[in-house]
Amino acid sequence: MKVIFFVDRTSPARSVSSINTIVVLVCAIALTAASNVFAASWETSAMRTPGGGLVRTGMTRQEALKELGSPQHTTARGKSGKKSSSLTYRADDGLYTITFTGERVSKIVVTPNRD
Repeated sequence: MKVIFFVDRTSPARSVSSINTIVVLVCAIALTAASNVFAASWETSAMRTPGGGLVRTGMTRQEALKELGSPQHTTARGKSGKKSSSLTYRADDGLYTITFTGERVSKIVVTPNRD
């Protein structure tokens, strides 16, 4: 009786290909996570004030100033008939820039301290 064994020579190539795919996937996930950690700044829809108040996009300028108080820095600009201004506040964890379009909060940008 003669026994013949067939060796599938493509199996090792498939397993190496699978390992490469997994390594690429893990690297992509790590890079995505690292980019969030080292981001220079990001936009948010709300922020807490040191006094515990909440400033959100859509609030009026008067409501936001009541919660925030005096800013550290103010910038005003006008473009295409829309008046906008930005107020910058320093907190323990970084800078918060609140942008107003017209009389409403349109954007809140957080720039963290990188100590």
